[in-house]
Amino acid sequence: MKPALAFVQKRFSLVLVITLFLIFALAYPERFLSGPNISAMLRQFLRLSLFAIGPTIVVVVGSIDLSFVGLWMLGGVLVWYAAPLFGPAAIVVYPLLGVLLGFLVGFLQVKARIPSFILTLSTTIVCWGLTAWLSGGYPRRVRGLEFITTSVIPYVPAAVFLAVPVIFGAVYIMHWTRVGTYFYAIGSNEEGATLSGINTERYRVLAFVLSGLFTGLSLIILFPLLGGAAPVELKLGNLVEPLVAIVLGGTPLIGGSGGPERTLLGALIFSIIQRGLSLTFWQPELIQLILGVVMLGAIFVGTRRLRGVVIT
Repeated sequence: MKPALAFVQKRFSLVLVITLFLIFALAYPERFLSGPNISAMLRQFLRLSLFAIGPTIVVVVGSIDLSFVGLWMLGGVLVWYAAPLFGPAAIVVYPLLGVLLGFLVGFLQVKARIPSFILTLSTTIVCWGLTAWLSGGYPRRVRGLEFITTSVIPYVPAAVFLAVPVIFGAVYIMHWTRVGTYFYAIGSNEEGATLSGINTERYRVLAFVLSGLFTGLSLIILFPLLGGAAPVELKLGNLVEPLVAIVLGGTPLIGGSGGPERTLLGALIFSIIQRGLSLTFWQPELIQLILGVVMLGAIFVGTRRLRGVVIT
């Protein structure tokens, strides 16, 4: 009994994925296991995991990065401006802008000691304003990237395979490089990391730069998958849901543990819940309430150890 309980506690996110999948598969076998629903669940999983994979790095060091939505919006309109000159290659604007934005946010956070939540949320609002101004207030569609959304295997978009190297790159850096080791050390005990000779300020900036880079690379995949247009409306769900995926996967907001591979499980959990509830024919308001409770519970669990701790 004790070994089984220990396994569940250690692999709670994985057990939850399997349990939720079985519940919905048994309750709605024809609809939940249908090709269109699996495809929709994969797209939802890709959206959450690729939005969250970069910010997970920042969460590991004990900060929060919400600038990924601002990068999505501003980068989209810049791609639209660059597309007539560079064609589909204009999409590389995303990682370039991500690195620049990550460096600016990281530098300001370290030097001005502005709480990362407020700083990155403000950055997203600024990017939103710039997007609305540059686009004239209308979504601007970019053509020529539709090949990313095609299905190589029935109901499986090509974006699934394109996402693999991005996810592997983030996991590799966090678990098999000295940089990742330093990130975990800073998140676990920043004072101790400083005393051991780690330049914590430099690595905090690097965490935001890598977050911007991986978000930019992810947006090369997500931009066409989400319609191929520069969004001009800032939605709360786009900000909160990836953060919930990070916490659901087991990366605490206090930092020092977890990682990108955990975020994948969190994104899968949320995607299964959302797609499963959509098959119940319950009122949309009730479904939204349940999802809100899930989000609240995830944030509560992710912050349960934050008493007396300030997220920088």
